[in-house]
Amino acid sequence: MHLDQQTIAVVMMVFFCGTLIIAAGLVFALRASTAGRLWAFGHVLVSAAGLALAVSAASGTGQLGTLGAFAFVAGWLLIYRGVRVYYGVPAHPGALAGAGAIVLGLMAASSGLSEGPQLVLRIVYGVLALVSLATFATLARAGRGRRSIGAPLVLVASLVQLATQLAGFSHAMSLPPGGAAAAPLTLFFAGPAGSAWVLAPLIATLLGLFGFTVMAMEQIVAHNESGARIDALTGLLNRGALEMSALSLVARWQRDGQPLSCLVIDIDYFKQVNDSCGHHAGDAVLREVAQALDNSRRASDVAGRYGGEEFCVLCPHTDEQQASALANRVLRKVHAIALPAGRGHASVSIGVAQLRGGAGSREALWRTLFADADRALYHAKAHGRDRYVLASSMAEPAPSPAAVPLLEPEPDLAG
Repeated sequence: MHLDQQTIAVVMMVFFCGTLIIAAGLVFALRASTAGRLWAFGHVLVSAAGLALAVSAASGTGQLGTLGAFAFVAGWLLIYRGVRVYYGVPAHPGALAGAGAIVLGLMAASSGLSEGPQLVLRIVYGVLALVSLATFATLARAGRGRRSIGAPLVLVASLVQLATQLAGFSHAMSLPPGGAAAAPLTLFFAGPAGSAWVLAPLIATLLGLFGFTVMAMEQIVAHNESGARIDALTGLLNRGALEMSALSLVARWQRDGQPLSCLVIDIDYFKQVNDSCGHHAGDAVLREVAQALDNSRRASDVAGRYGGEEFCVLCPHTDEQQASALANRVLRKVHAIALPAGRGHASVSIGVAQLRGGAGSREALWRTLFADADRALYHAKAHGRDRYVLASSMAEPAPSPAAVPLLEPEPDLAG
């Protein structure tokens, strides 16, 4: 089935007008995603260029040919850059901008030649085929370890675009001199000789637009979920996520009876660092201590920032003595952290406790476990800091009131 040029022009005008409105809305909807912004801006550019070229062809002026074709190519280069940003692959924006400048130069130089329209056709079809191939290769290679609902749609769209551009390039190569000028709408979106191939790039564009949108929304949702669980300063779990993990581990302990231990860790004299060196220096110390914790724990351990300068590590399938080995590693790694302004090295006090049992809900058992480790922590602080104390070592019979001397409470220097 063959379509006349005027019909194709009207179809293109309606199509690109619709995708332009959708893409313009996505610029705002996807602004929280760097890749999403690139995809949205790229589709805005593609749609605006396609709409302008369709209007120009319908009116018979043909004045926007080279400029519109370049804008179309630039839009797809932006979309390709967005794919690389999404998967964390070096985006090489300078190289892509340079490639775009070279394409523009070649198109501008070709337009002044007698066979200029035909050369422009070949350049645009060839460049778009390369961009489609590069997009497909990046998605296929980088997307293996990252599942996405939208990625298969974009893969299919890239393959269809590639097939369309290759067919268009082959058609452009077979055109006689001056043939391109007689059929300007064959340029990169109407398929060879104005045939019903026009539907293939339209379907591919819609698939790509929808697939890119889904991928960007998935990224935004994942980022929001991560932000709700991760402490922004240290990169460890925040208190809410830590306690959710703790309740899950306590439930597992109730099911299988495997030991569960908890370390509560507090940075020594942290308030003095903040007061004397400023909060930025204190934040740097917090980050380094958090990194030391993260590097000390096992893969199965759960580490989080409980609040302020206090951290917590949950150790499933670990008794109190085994957890003390982790406490020793933490002490050594923290000791290697230099404090600002030549104040020596950082240190922490650690309380270690094991869940011993008892009736009660998961919440009650977790509170008991944390309270035992927290009590051991303050015992460590009261006896010199820079050490760990096992909660079990404190489980001694309380002396009678007559045997306890009345002492003035010591000021709490913990910080």
